[in-house]
Amino acid sequence: MKIAIPVKMNNENPALAPLFGKAKWFAIVKNDKTEILRNEQNGGRAVIEWLNSMGIDTIIFQEMGHTPYEIVKEIGTMELFHAGHERVLLNDILEKFKNDALKIIDDTNIDAIIQHHEGKHSH
Repeated sequence: MKIAIPVKMNNENPALAPLFGKAKWFAIVKNDKTEILRNEQNGGRAVIEWLNSMGIDTIIFQEMGHTPYEIVKEIGTMELFHAGHERVLLNDILEKFKNDALKIIDDTNIDAIIQHHEGKHSH
């Protein structure tokens, strides 16, 4: 399993970045080892393609727009998990993930997340 999580800073236990496609950094977690990579992509579609090229199969996020969600569905090899909307640190969200405390995202519940996301800014 290779997990990608948008984060605000390149430090040991950063807070999650709320806006997926605009996150400046991504924590990449594999075998309990975390590497923070700079996001050089522009927008959700490019970020998903970048993560896919690295073999990411799990994404944990707070907010995501419709386009990146559709790209994930099209790719078909990634699972999405919602981290909630409150400020949370990377280590805390990884612990929740390990304990199966995060909600998996699919067509039945993505609309509420997209509506929350769309309410924060215009596209």
